[in-house]
Parts: sequence; structure tokens; C-alpha cells
Amino acid sequence: MFNVKIVLKKKRRSNLLDLNLIVNDGTHRTILKIYPHKCFDEFISMPTFSSLDVLYFTSIIYAIDKLIPRKEADDNWSRDIEVDIPVTNVALWENAKKDLQDALNFLTSDNWNISFSQLKREYFKREKNVLPINANIEQICLFSGGLDSLAGAIDLIHNHDNVLLVSHTDGHAANYPHQTDLIDSIKNEYKLKNIKHSYLKVEADTFEDSTRGRSILFHGLAVFHAMNFGIKKIIAPENGVISINIPLNPSRSCSNSTKTMHPYFIKKLQDALYKLNIFVEIENPCLFQTKGEMLVQNQNQNLIRELANKTISCSHATLRMNWTRTDKNNCGYCIPCSIRRAAIHKLDSTLDDGLEYGYDIGRDEISFNTKNETKLDILALSYFLNQKLDLNKLKREIKLMAKVDNIDDIANMLERGYEEIKKYLNDKGSDNIQRLLH
Repeated sequence: MFNVKIVLKKKRRSNLLDLNLIVNDGTHRTILKIYPHKCFDEFISMPTFSSLDVLYFTSIIYAIDKLIPRKEADDNWSRDIEVDIPVTNVALWENAKKDLQDALNFLTSDNWNISFSQLKREYFKREKNVLPINANIEQICLFSGGLDSLAGAIDLIHNHDNVLLVSHTDGHAANYPHQTDLIDSIKNEYKLKNIKHSYLKVEADTFEDSTRGRSILFHGLAVFHAMNFGIKKIIAPENGVISINIPLNPSRSCSNSTKTMHPYFIKKLQDALYKLNIFVEIENPCLFQTKGEMLVQNQNQNLIRELANKTISCSHATLRMNWTRTDKNNCGYCIPCSIRRAAIHKLDSTLDDGLEYGYDIGRDEISFNTKNETKLDILALSYFLNQKLDLNKLKREIKLMAKVDNIDDIANMLERGYEEIKKYLNDKGSDNIQRLLH
């Protein structure tokens, strides 16, 4: 059992309290730091206590996930985690406890035992009076700097005004300059629309690479803003193939790279929010679309074509020092990169020449005759595609993960999505990769 003790520190950053997280009396420790940019001066005059509870709860979960190494668990993966989290309304959070634990157990493949205690100091303290700018926000959309979030943001802004794009960075994958460059291009395209960007940096020391808990932080940041603006819905765009994220082989059954928008996780999180008297809906308008369909059906074709290759979708972005082209943002061979390249290939095959990636699978830059781990993702993907799962088998795989609604629509989407990837690999893959598919 990993017991996490939370100590509220005196130091404040941007009026927010730092927290000291200590595992098993000092085995591992970190300081949770939250750096909000603009959102207390430009967007919000005074956050509510309940919104701050959401911000800190999701930030704490994210930090704990990074803090405890999975290799120290009994099975080298699933951890037993016990933590007491300070909140302003203990009874309310205890009421939502089971749904929160169910959501987290599914999200991170761990066993969470959470309790709540009365917060003895305020998370937020305004130290000076600043007149907030009237942001006039009506829509909120998660914006990671990935291809899905770009496509979703463009569609939302194309049809609506007064949009807040919510981002988080922690030094992995997309970063603040990268996100703002994309947003500046969107603002330049839609000059007459009110587009705001909230950037929160939540960071803690890392002892574990597989940060599954980051997913709940994304939602926490958006819900935090929605509560303070009185918005009843947040948009979290993600293609259906990644949202469902069926394991590619038996060894990956617990280690899916993400479950951020899996319907079961969203339902459990939504149920918890309702029990917390937070009536904010989390909506993924792209659940029944493949990534390629998101691009082909995007409502601003010129803009999506211009910006598609400037996004970051890679799960191996921190390993670029080993790539053939170390100055690129995406490795080109991980599962998210393969799905990404298949989508861009579906949109316009001329947009993908392979040189925008650390490795190009069309140039035999990945060796299958060495112990180099770059081949593992391609091998897992080809193994899965070679099973040629029909609709009934796809439904079985979906049910093995969790119970979901609309299973027929989801299975049909997955079938189209896997065909999308297969076509891309056959059209653009090297001879060695094409042989893996037969």
C-alpha cells in the first residue's frame, strides 16, 4: 500500500497554495505547484470554493500518478494507493467517492482508496484587487495542441463565438509556445471572434513515466473554468479509435496509452460531478468519428490543412534524441503517430511525405532485426490489424474493457478506423512493414 500524506505549505504561486505530497513517510516526495496564467486577473475575479476543490483534487491525482513508480507495485503495474484529500465540503465529496474511485481505477489501472478531510486553509487567496476583464465566455473546449483538439476547436469556433480554449502543460508533448502558435493562427483566421486561451501549468516531480492520471486533470481544468463562468458544457474532442483504445495485444490490456475520453470513464466522472452538485456536461462530439473523418469533415478545410502538420500527437516526444530527425515533434511510429498519419493521409496524401517525423516508416528507418524498441509499436499494430476483427469480434473487445452505450455505432466506427490505418500502412509503409500486414 502506498500511503500519500498531503501537507499544505505556506508558499503561494499566483495566489494558489502549494502542496507537499509525501509517500510512505518520505519514500518519494514532491511539491505540487499550480501556475495559472491570466485566469485570476483576466478571466475570473474570484474562483468559488467548490471550483478550487475540483482544481486541487484533479491536480493531486495527477501528481500522485507521477510520484509513485509502478515498478514498486507487487505486479510492477497496478498500485494500491491510499490518500486523504482536503476539501471544503467533506460530506459532498464522500457522497461522490465511489464514482471517483471507479473512474480512477479504470483510468489508471490502480486501486484507489480515497478519503476526504476538512480543508483548514484556503487554497486561494487574493492578495491584491485586480479588476477582471469581461471575458464574455460562452463555450469551453479542451486544447492540448494535438490534432484532435485542433480539429475540434476549429469546428467549435467556426460555429460559435466567445470560446475559451483550456490547456495544460507539464514539459511533455505539446508546450505553451506550441499551443499559442496554433491558437494565434486560429485567431488570425477568425479575427472577428472572441477567442481566449487559459493556460495552467500543473507540475510535480516525476518518478513514473506512464502518467495516466493526467487525463482527469484535463477535465478538472475545464470544469474549474466552467463552474466559474456558469457554463453547463465543456467540449473535449477526441476521435473514437483513441477514445475506445482497444488493447492491440494481450500484454497491453492494462497499459493503454490513454482512456481520457473512454465513455465508461466519462460516465463515472460525470456521475461524480452530479453528486458534487456540479452540473457540467462533458461532451465528445467526435466519439463516432475516426481521426481521418474528423479532418475530412472539418468545417475549415484550408485551415486544417495548413495546421495539421504543426500539431503534436506523439506518445514518445521525450525520446527525440534517439530519432533520425531529432528536430521534429512527432516520432512517426508510435500508435498515436500511426493513427495521426493515417488521418492526414486520408485528408490529403500529399501532406505526409514522412520527413515531418522522427522516423519515416516508408524509408526503412525502423529496423526489425535489432532489439531497438521502436519496432514494438509497429509490431503490435500489425498483429492487431492482421486479426481482421469483424463487427461481432469488435463488440466483444469493447465489452471486455467496460460496458458502453451505442456499441453498434462504436464498433462500426472502429472498423472504419482500422481500415483507415491499414490503407495508410499499405500505401506509405516500406516493403518490410507491408509484409507484416499479410
